Amino acid sequence: MAKKLPHIENFDTLQTPLQELKGCTVGVIHITGGILFFKNRDFLLERKINVSTFFQSTPENYTLKGLNMGTKMMEGVSIGINKHKICVANTHVITTEGSTYDILCERLINEAEKEEDIPKIVEYFIGQNLMQGGQILVSSPEWTYLVEVFENIFKVKKISRNFVMTNNFFLIPHKVTRTERLERSSINRLEVAGEMIKNIVNIGQLKSMLRSHVPEKGDLSICNHHKDGSGTVSSHIIQVKRDYISWSSLEGYPCENDYNTVQLFLM
Repeated sequence: MAKKLPHIENFDTLQTPLQELKGCTVGVIHITGGILFFKNRDFLLERKINVSTFFQSTPENYTLKGLNMGTKMMEGVSIGINKHKICVANTHVITTEGSTYDILCERLINEAEKEEDIPKIVEYFIGQNLMQGGQILVSSPEWTYLVEVFENIFKVKKISRNFVMTNNFFLIPHKVTRTERLERSSINRLEVAGEMIKNIVNIGQLKSMLRSHVPEKGDLSICNHHKDGSGTVSSHIIQVKRDYISWSSLEGYPCENDYNTVQLFLM
């Protein structure tokens, strides 16, 4: 479904400040009996802003805390799963003074129990808030939705295949103005991951992809290295396979660190 687009002046030329950009790689892969849901969390912020391991756990959900790119305050959810096996994660597209999409992710994690809840929760939230530009992936073993938000605009589309996203809208007709290098990073990570997920059938292969340095070790690769020490600050994989649910995570560059796995929602 799609909400009617209002007229916005200079819709194609809004700027996103360089120092506020981040470049996450997010996606879902369908496996026998479930899904692999993943996020490499990247920042072009100083690494002293250490939000990569701020987890929250309740009997109903398990989440990683989000970061408002406008206020630099931790809020909402960056990636998470609830007891109904619904996963959410987001990528950043445009920084504005609006509410962060992390808050919408938190609302989805807290309130969604079934597929038909997703568009209802999104529509109600956007009706009450102006939004920073972002993409949200919402997935369960049976279905996946791509949600895009910007200002008072939202679009929701059901996805019927393995899917990956970086930092460009697919559904909202808006192009972000970036440096050539940052745009190449987003596009290259999207193209490389899009090809690699076609052949991934287990978590080991997914870990290898999240450690990838194609075409070179640097800010163009999925394992994202910047000369200033920023880039990928953490990596996360949620595995849902029938009644087994686990979260594998690491802090820092995936190519230099090992994943730690915890099983969730144990009875």
